Amino acid sequence: MKNLENLNNLFNIDPMEETSTAIQPLPENLNGNKEMDQEEDYQLARQTMRKLLLKGEDTLDTLIELSKSSEHPRTYEVAGQFMKTLSDVSKDLMGLQKQVKDLKADDPVKIGTQNNNVVFAGSTNELMKMLGKKDDNIIDQ
Repeated sequence: MKNLENLNNLFNIDPMEETSTAIQPLPENLNGNKEMDQEEDYQLARQTMRKLLLKGEDTLDTLIELSKSSEHPRTYEVAGQFMKTLSDVSKDLMGLQKQVKDLKADDPVKIGTQNNNVVFAGSTNELMKMLGKKDDNIIDQ
């Protein structure tokens, strides 16, 4: 903690407020419902990305202030890379929306399957047995 105070004095910046970094336990899905798991995972991923973006904006502001005050090329480079990272997280958040939409569209319950050109390779008696009909007049060849 003393090192942070020294750095704050060195760079002539105000100390940042401390934030809680406690990890929230994941809710357990006792039902084993795949659809509920997907929805919970989506919500968790979305919340995580949004938190990253909000914290990233604060961090970016701090990096820009540091870059201006130090006028060191490396601090500007780091700030630029961080901007790119925040941009990527924003794109990932939008991509997550599309992935969830695609998952819901691919739901097997909603999609009907159609079989064309189905071929039965067996005798007529076997076919009749499969259909539940019995006809003694049919001769197996």
